[in-house]
Amino acid sequence: MDPPPAAHRDPAMDPPPPAALMDELVEEVLIRVPPDDPASLVRAALVCKRWCRLIAGASFRRRFRELHPRPPMLGYLYRRPEDTDFVPTSSFRPPHAVRDGWRVLDARHGRVLVLDWAAQYKTMDVVLVVWDPVSDEQRRLPALRTATLFSSWNAALLCAAAGCDHLDCRRGPFLVVVVATGLSSPAKASTHVYSSDQGAWSEPINVSHVSHRYDFIMMAHRALVGNSLYFNYKLNTKILEYDLGTREPSVINLPSAFHGWHIVLMESEDGVLGFATVQESKLSLWAREAGLGGYAGWAQRRVIELDKLLPVSDCSRSLSPYVDPIACPPYVVSGQEDRTVHFQLQGCSLHELLHSSTESGLDG
Repeated sequence: MDPPPAAHRDPAMDPPPPAALMDELVEEVLIRVPPDDPASLVRAALVCKRWCRLIAGASFRRRFRELHPRPPMLGYLYRRPEDTDFVPTSSFRPPHAVRDGWRVLDARHGRVLVLDWAAQYKTMDVVLVVWDPVSDEQRRLPALRTATLFSSWNAALLCAAAGCDHLDCRRGPFLVVVVATGLSSPAKASTHVYSSDQGAWSEPINVSHVSHRYDFIMMAHRALVGNSLYFNYKLNTKILEYDLGTREPSVINLPSAFHGWHIVLMESEDGVLGFATVQESKLSLWAREAGLGGYAGWAQRRVIELDKLLPVSDCSRSLSPYVDPIACPPYVVSGQEDRTVHFQLQGCSLHELLHSSTESGLDG
């Protein structure tokens, strides 16, 4: 026996479909995705074209950065003898995790400044590349002839947008500043500035300085504090300051107790020049402070007992004063633009120890 025919359903009686959420409400939800899990945003962008358009928009990026002002650590760049690897610490994976023939010099606001070793080996010129690891965009700068860089040099990457809050400027204009010293007669320090707006290097500015056999700028971490760049200088016995406004260099003495030690220049928590170093099992943080008569000196701000914080069995091991900042155990110190101090341990694990005096509670 056939079943009775289904009752005819009048489409007019169906409830209306729910109204689509306004873009503003969708955005309010999406900007609350944890910033250290970028894969979740990618999955959300694949839901539909509308969501993809919202997430890709400049307004969303700015609101996301405003809600999460402290950028998450997506990974770190590990420098090998002949290449650079991106080691992820989150769900983010760059299009190219290994860069053959590249050496990282500086990173700021989402862009990375690298030296193309392979190109330099072929031409004997210095070839710099500004790289965006997220989009894999690259901008290869005009080569600087090695002869013009004298005997030692270092470089820094800066945002060139006036009044920028650096929430979303990785696609904006930038500057690359190269500071070099030499042993010519008379001895000179020189600066070269590349402008992305001009697409060219400026004419070098040369300043005479007293020649010494150890007048070398160290190829180490540099610091931007206020309107000045700072570089390790003279085998880590001094600091070379370069004023971005006057384009004049000057020299700052380091405390004699740290001459030759591996130090990392950084901005202190109150916005002045500082440095970090390791002594035995202690992280020592110093800062430049003004004294009587306008004289500036160094003051120790904090001492952190590492053996109480780090999961290593050999924290009592002394760190050589001439330690290689990349390869040698047990620790690697790195100062970041948000004044974070990190330690890299054997086994490539990464631990954040300090990002502000109020949040860390690590006063020694």
